[in-house]
Amino acid sequence: MRYVLLCPDHLLEHLAGHATLPGDSAVYLVARRALRARLARRGTAAMVGALDDAGFLRRALRGSRGPAVVGALPGRFPRILSAVQEALGDVPVLAVTDESRPLPGTTAVPLSAFGERVTRPALERALSRARVERIRRHFEGAERVLILMQDDPDPDAIASALALKTLLGRTRTSAHLCTFGSITRPENVAMCKILDIEVEEISAQALDQFDRVAMVDVQPSFLEERFHGVDLVIDHHPVERPIRARIRDVRPSYGATSTILVEYLRAADVKVTQRLATALLYGIKSDTLGLERGGSRADLEAFAHLYLLANHSALRRIERPELSDAALDVLAHGLARRRVLGGVFFSHLGTVTMADLIPQLADFGLQAEGVEWSVVSGVVGDQVHVSIRNVGYVKSAGEVARAAFGDLGPAGGHRTMAKAVAPLASLTGGEEARAGRGCPERIIHRVLRALGQNGRR
Repeated sequence: MRYVLLCPDHLLEHLAGHATLPGDSAVYLVARRALRARLARRGTAAMVGALDDAGFLRRALRGSRGPAVVGALPGRFPRILSAVQEALGDVPVLAVTDESRPLPGTTAVPLSAFGERVTRPALERALSRARVERIRRHFEGAERVLILMQDDPDPDAIASALALKTLLGRTRTSAHLCTFGSITRPENVAMCKILDIEVEEISAQALDQFDRVAMVDVQPSFLEERFHGVDLVIDHHPVERPIRARIRDVRPSYGATSTILVEYLRAADVKVTQRLATALLYGIKSDTLGLERGGSRADLEAFAHLYLLANHSALRRIERPELSDAALDVLAHGLARRRVLGGVFFSHLGTVTMADLIPQLADFGLQAEGVEWSVVSGVVGDQVHVSIRNVGYVKSAGEVARAAFGDLGPAGGHRTMAKAVAPLASLTGGEEARAGRGCPERIIHRVLRALGQNGRR
């Protein structure tokens, strides 16, 4: 394949004999005899001549079908380019240069791109590897390790826990994937069943049974239980309170905690099995809504890496779990009682036994015509759970959740998705109840006020 690579002569020294170029064997052309001699000592033959002489270029490349690699001082590039075009016609030319003025008829790659595309990723990989080594040293020698998730762990948490166990080289008996609650959402139950992931329910009193405690996709302040001596926190949620842990890696700019673990696994050269790849891919996919919600470049790169490794047949089975008649009745009830006010989809499901139906309907509510926000609530035990979603280009859902319900209980989240939990009594009594507002009306009132739409109906 005939093309021309035009680069600074000092860069040509690094390319010669090391770079893999598309096409047949390259012909190296330089202007200085000293450079040709250095290349010859390294086993690479080069031709010396006037690089801005079209006649020399024609003679040098006669009989060759491969690329020409031309090394010269960048200031001479325009004259050399004219000679190349005269000698070779419409041959493609790639110029490696930081010149501010573009060279007509060429594709330019700035020298700075090497730092951005090569040096920076390599440095980030080195930093990730150093973090992995620190984590491994800290957990080395511990007989029993607890990897703790939120009360109703989602796919991102489950996948991250499984990945951390793999990273530490632990077995099921030496590292336990645990939650203080239980897994309720059908997709998550299906994920654990299909991928054979064992998640245990434990109590706070059981913490003393473990030598090390790691938390993934959650922070100590997110849970009601109080912790002493958390060893590791890996999460992508915004920090609400200072995290007391010996090792912390919290990246709110990432769309999923699974992405952080993928970087760890790749930096440590740990083989990612099909089972683990499927779990991590689903973790990223579910938390970023297929990279459409809150995804970053790191999430995209992790997603692409996992895509070819995952079992997509198993993934389809996980994503389409069966819904019982009871679950369908709850969702139908919520849709029948929906209200759209000021571009906000509201629905209150009343008492629910499956808390996972609340975020499911919240996601679905965004599909309603003219809607930018979706707010769905339900009563779970003696608490009200509120799921908030938005289309991504409006206010932060986490900030709205805190503004609307932060005075009542835990509330927060990301730009496009958030959650709040409040005591039922706080939304069924007081002055607003005397004003004729029941639980759904109080939720509507608080959310619209947080959105700056108070009084808009």
